[in-house]
Amino acid sequence: MFFSLSFGRFYGIDSLIELLIVIVAGIISWYSHRIYKIVKEENYRFFSWAFLAIAVSFMFKIISNFTFLSRVRVENANFVYVILTQPKYMPIVDFFSFILYKSFYLIGFLILFLIATRTEKKDKVLLFIYLSIITILFSIYFDFVFHITLVVILLLLTMHFYHNYNNHRTINTLLVYLGFSIILISHCFFVFSGVNSLFYMIGEGFVLLGFLCLLINQIKIYFKNSKNETNKTRSNKRYSRYTAKK
Repeated sequence: MFFSLSFGRFYGIDSLIELLIVIVAGIISWYSHRIYKIVKEENYRFFSWAFLAIAVSFMFKIISNFTFLSRVRVENANFVYVILTQPKYMPIVDFFSFILYKSFYLIGFLILFLIATRTEKKDKVLLFIYLSIITILFSIYFDFVFHITLVVILLLLTMHFYHNYNNHRTINTLLVYLGFSIILISHCFFVFSGVNSLFYMIGEGFVLLGFLCLLINQIKIYFKNSKNETNKTRSNKRYSRYTAKK
């Protein structure tokens, strides 16, 4: 008996891209948390939670890509048979890991949507959570429902950040707008991934590219605020010394 392990539909390339997405999303979450520690703005803390949820979601996505097979070679006088079997627990692992991927991924973008729309009322938040649960349940049988829901959320987010860029034309607002635009395009490809697997790979590439734009933005914001905090600390020390001399 021999065992074989597959890491995805494209010889593991899709799993490699997803691993890079986990790393990038995790770094975005870390930088957002660091920015929150400096500026004490709640949105950055929620932004950190959102991308942490997205990073966790892709970990489950990688697990769902694993295909574990056992091969049994049977020989007789005239024929050789190779029987491929999958352990009984693997379909259960695949099912729950894929559901957890969708759950955490949708939670991440739902948090971003609630931040952008400044939704604070509990009844509206509960409504969005309810609709998200319905989406996940429907996507068990119709995967495109999941991606269409995300296309709608991302379209609203992209429109919000486009207006923000129009009002404040800076490199940071441009990076955020480009990042969410690219992620929106990626999910437009995911909608058609059932037709051709190539759309799936293109979509994953666009997700990574979009996250990289957001990462660059977070790094720029972090170093800018870190520098301002350092200058502020130095100014306070100088003022303390000056008042002490008096």
